[in-house]
Amino acid sequence: MPSKNLMRIIIFICRIIDKTLRKKSLNDTFHYPKPSIYSFWHGNTFPMMFSNQKSNIVIMASLSKDGEILSQVLKKYGYLTVRGSSSKSGGRALIEIIRYARKGYSIAFGADGPKGLYHKFKYGAVYAAQKTGMLLLPISCSPKNKIVINKSWDKMIIPLPFSKMVQIYGEPFYIDDGDDIEEKAVLVEEKLNKLFEFTGKYYWEKDILKYLEYHPAPKILIVQPSRIGDIVFSIPVLSAIKKRYPYARLSWIVDERCVEILDGNPFLENIFIWDRRQISFKYYKNLRQCLREQKFDLSIDLHGLAKSAMLVKLAGAKFKIASSSTNGMREFSWLFSKEIKSRQKCHCVERHFEVAKYLDCVDEKSYPIVIPEENFKSVRQKLLKENVNLEKIIGIHPGGGWVSRRWGSHKFAGLAGKLKNELDADIVFVGGKEGGASEKGLNEEIVSVVGVKTTDMTGKFTLKELCAFLKMCRVFVGSESGPMHIATAFDTQAVAILGPTDAKLTGPYKGNTKIIQHQVDCQPCRNRNCKSTICMRSITVSEVFEEVKKKYENFNY
Repeated sequence: MPSKNLMRIIIFICRIIDKTLRKKSLNDTFHYPKPSIYSFWHGNTFPMMFSNQKSNIVIMASLSKDGEILSQVLKKYGYLTVRGSSSKSGGRALIEIIRYARKGYSIAFGADGPKGLYHKFKYGAVYAAQKTGMLLLPISCSPKNKIVINKSWDKMIIPLPFSKMVQIYGEPFYIDDGDDIEEKAVLVEEKLNKLFEFTGKYYWEKDILKYLEYHPAPKILIVQPSRIGDIVFSIPVLSAIKKRYPYARLSWIVDERCVEILDGNPFLENIFIWDRRQISFKYYKNLRQCLREQKFDLSIDLHGLAKSAMLVKLAGAKFKIASSSTNGMREFSWLFSKEIKSRQKCHCVERHFEVAKYLDCVDEKSYPIVIPEENFKSVRQKLLKENVNLEKIIGIHPGGGWVSRRWGSHKFAGLAGKLKNELDADIVFVGGKEGGASEKGLNEEIVSVVGVKTTDMTGKFTLKELCAFLKMCRVFVGSESGPMHIATAFDTQAVAILGPTDAKLTGPYKGNTKIIQHQVDCQPCRNRNCKSTICMRSITVSEVFEEVKKKYENFNY
């Protein structure tokens, strides 16, 4: 039994360390059933003790003098102890541990026992998990500033006062009756070493690749709060990251107008909605709290403007990287995230994908946009109600965000009439439901003068239904807009009519889309309300018709 004076000194030192430590849990176990069996390396005992006080945990302590001191200290911090070891009274201690477990207590094991070998997993924790049916949860905890007693077999870690300290849980192991204990022990040892390496080294460094590699479930937030086309351009980054880090937990913060395009995405754990119409302090305070509760490890700004920079700041991730907008990171967004620059001037999809490459992802782009069968069914019902032949659909979207990107109502009317008369196609107009000079008003104007039977579905599709419709089109025609980018991502046969912008930077990306664009001296420009629009006016109905005709006649069901 250690002397009272020695114990007072040890407890006093522990209290000083405990009161000054800045502790942080990187994840939690709220979604796991309780109680659990926690497994950690013996040298981590003191950091673990400070981080998990009064948690109804039973710990095995050895019968040695050091074990007696440790047992007394653990009791002061609210732990229950069972005395024993793998070499002495181990069987009785393990039976007592299992009894506590069956009474509802959580159990903690120094996985390498009280005498080592160093970081060599012993079977006690696996055996207890098998006998009790409780999950086995690897856990690691480490301070940034510490003393490591290298002369001790376990290289005991003592946190220094005022140090930061982090704790993290690994994914749980369930040990069934028929499982081989030795094989499971090898797996747990591997995971535990990885956690130990992470908390002891990679959490404190700035090596983001090592951080993501060693973190058991990093939380990553994609910040892209722009319109539909920008969302589509960003989706390949999402899929690439999930393929490279399948254990990562991915989230996206998106404009409330575009959330449907991400709904049901198998790679996303959470979708956070940003309502651009909200300007109150209370709204942004609540949004900040909601984002910070997630404890994001990495944020990826794929917009590069003030609004996305604001959302990055609200999220407060440990690492912050970004891809720029078309003309680089602007509006001071570069102050909030590290820009991953493109090696050359390239398309927006390629520019965003530089972020994925920076994170060691394979250059393989895909668009996991989920459309439930119910959306296809509802679209078919709506079209059949309008007597549309589902095998002859040519979809037309005359609108788009910029007025200067629009081809002109009289030209779309001429194209629709020619397609109907010469190809006997069923022409379906789509667009947003807003009236006046926007897409609804534009489509109403076209339909009123076209002179042949067409179907105006403007505002009658949800965004999910619009996606389903675009997949059903035999050919789709439109300007540089969200629907065109969705159609291209789906590999739908499409003809894009482009004017003021640079197609190599923001036009339809690959796919089965034919781009029609005339080169003029003032291109490219960003004049959204250009009065001349010579770049669009120079494109004729006949040349668009010929390209649509080729695709329509060569279509394979």
